[in-house]
Amino acid sequence: MSALDPDLARYFADLGASFSPLPADPTPLERRARYWALCGLGKTPLPGSVTINDVSLDLPVGKVPVRLFYGHDGAIEPVPTIIYFHGGGWVVGDNDTHMPTCARLAHEANALVVSVDYPLAPEADWRTLTDACFQAASAIAADRVAQDAATPGPRLGPPPIALAGDSAGAHLATVTAIRARDEGNFHVALQALFYPCIEPAYATGSYDEFAAGPGLTRADMQWYWRQFVGDEHAVNDYRVAPSRAASHAGLPPAYLVTAGRDPLRDEGLAYVRTLREAKIDVAHDEFDSLPHGFLRMAKYSAATDAAIGHANKRVGQLLRGSRT
Repeated sequence: MSALDPDLARYFADLGASFSPLPADPTPLERRARYWALCGLGKTPLPGSVTINDVSLDLPVGKVPVRLFYGHDGAIEPVPTIIYFHGGGWVVGDNDTHMPTCARLAHEANALVVSVDYPLAPEADWRTLTDACFQAASAIAADRVAQDAATPGPRLGPPPIALAGDSAGAHLATVTAIRARDEGNFHVALQALFYPCIEPAYATGSYDEFAAGPGLTRADMQWYWRQFVGDEHAVNDYRVAPSRAASHAGLPPAYLVTAGRDPLRDEGLAYVRTLREAKIDVAHDEFDSLPHGFLRMAKYSAATDAAIGHANKRVGQLLRGSRT
């Protein structure tokens, strides 16, 4: 096992000197304020080639804002669509905190990235929250198919669609992929899952090894899961834990990224095995020296910047490969 990337070791040391610890049981507002501050410090310049637009979806659950990041290299082909669910433990984060992540993904994957600003826990319960993500993805997919049908000239069929996310957003991408399979209302070509939350179980080897971080801790994750599911940790429902789906057969191919210094590493690896046992094609990259949340740390570390670029380009390659 590699040591923590030294540039990020300095980053975490600087954070410890700059920020006082949060209370043992912080409020959601305290968590959100801290996350906003960290994301603000870590902002990187947006690619100049990416066009950004905000729209609002009128869904059965209510209005859900989405932000469109259009990256295009000038080729004639329609670009794939990546529907992105931001991380933040279901409690923090939004389209602004993840703007650098989504803009860079659009540029390096050469895709349209649609970032979904879903309602947050604990104000929204897990049923409402996952419903909002599925309804948003369904509406985005339907719009892409309609736009392709209205485009003049020869076509290869609708551009492929990926469901993607980081951490809790990766959890929401997996839940949405399972529901799309079961309800059959749109086709998912790829799941792109960055250090996913899969189930509320805290006794894995990586949870033991990285209980105190760096960054994300076991106590943090226990707090986030409480906000998301309340007292329903054990409910046998894939919307709580994708590992509890009755079957994983027939799910889309997946690209799963794990971080070597992450409490969630082992549940991500277990989900790779679960999907492969169900005969799902899974590509997997692990970045041994990086921690949970590294997508927002490119500013501080050359190794992190390179890992993000590699992963984003691989998403684009896998999506285009799905056409054949």
